[in-house]
Order: sequence, then C-alpha cells, then structure tokens
Amino acid sequence: MKLIEGIYFYPWLSLYENNCNTYLLSGEVLTLVDVGHLKHVPRLLTEIERDRISLKDLSLIISTHLHPDHHEGVELLGKKDILVAFHREEERHLREYGYQLYQGMGLSVPSRKPDFYLQEGELLLGQDRWQVLHVPGHSPGSICLYSPQRKALISGDVVFLRGVGRTDFYEGDGKALAEGIERLSRLDIEYLLPGHGEIIVGKKLVKQNFDWIKEQILLL
Repeated sequence: MKLIEGIYFYPWLSLYENNCNTYLLSGEVLTLVDVGHLKHVPRLLTEIERDRISLKDLSLIISTHLHPDHHEGVELLGKKDILVAFHREEERHLREYGYQLYQGMGLSVPSRKPDFYLQEGELLLGQDRWQVLHVPGHSPGSICLYSPQRKALISGDVVFLRGVGRTDFYEGDGKALAEGIERLSRLDIEYLLPGHGEIIVGKKLVKQNFDWIKEQILLL
C-alpha cells in the first residue's frame, strides 16, 4: 500500500511465521528494500501488483542486512537485469559466520552477489536522494536508509516500536547498537519504518519511542 509519496509499505502480519516488512521506493529507480524469505516472495509480488506497479520496472534490491528473513528472497528476484546492493561488511559476515543462520533453518545461502556495496553517505536513486547510515550491532553491516525530504527512516532491524535488534547473534555488539540508536534519535523523523512490526508516524511519537528505548532497554 502507498504510505507517502515515493514509499510503499508491505507489512508482514503473520504471528505464526517470521518474515520482514518490505518497502518499495517508487521514484525513477524502482527499488525494493528487504525482500524477505524466499517462500514468501510470491505473496509480496501479488501485493505489489495490486498497487498497479509493474515489476518489469524493478531496478534495484537493497538488503538492510543479510539475515534470511530479510535477504533470502533475492535468490528469486535478483535477476541479472536487477541490481542488488548491501554493505560490504555483511558479505564478509555472511561468509564467515552468518551462513550458519541459514543452515540452522535448513535454507540455502543466496548465490546472488552484490552489484555494488552500500556505504555511509548519499545514495542517489535518479533524482531521489537518500542517506545510507551504517549502524552495526544487530549485524556488522546493518544499514538504515533516511530520506531528509520525507523525514522517513527505514531502520531494518536496528530499532522497532518499543524494541531493538537482537545482539546475541555472531558478531552482535550491544554497545555499537546503542551508539547507533542514539545517533538515529537525533534525526528529524516523521516516519519510522522498521523491519518488523508496526510503523510509527508523527515526530512526537517517534521521539517518545526513542526515549522509551533509551531509558528502558539501552539504559542511557
């Protein structure tokens, strides 16, 4: 469904299976952020088509990190004419440790390689300007995407409604996550768009959520 101009939101609502929320950036460079598990991709494609968006125009897939519930689906969608991008540290982490998450779930690690790496700084999608923010802690190469124009933050598994990403996986780092969340909390955000659960709309509610997390979870 269309959330605001340039962003569509496809939430994962099931309480019985894990998967991620997906966001579609509908500007000049049609971009999917976090495609989710492979087996749920057909459902995602059906929802996108209901919004009268042609996937023939899909140009780019971004994974905020490479855990299976965010990245496995690139094996189906990451065709040669569709670019795939994520942070370089995630590729290293997947090769050294992260593959064990896939193995533990009886899944295959996607064979699709990135066409380019995301790094801290500006990301131009045609005329649409986004900022890539490297926020490790949940995973070493976790990134968030921020649109200053829309005041929208796609936060992956860094921060949720009254929650933060787990740090008990391999190479998790609670200190780094806390520092990253403190940094994110200083952004001008009207739309907090997490990788799981409900979105948060409204600057006041977003601030209240960051304050609660810092006081109750991070103990800052």
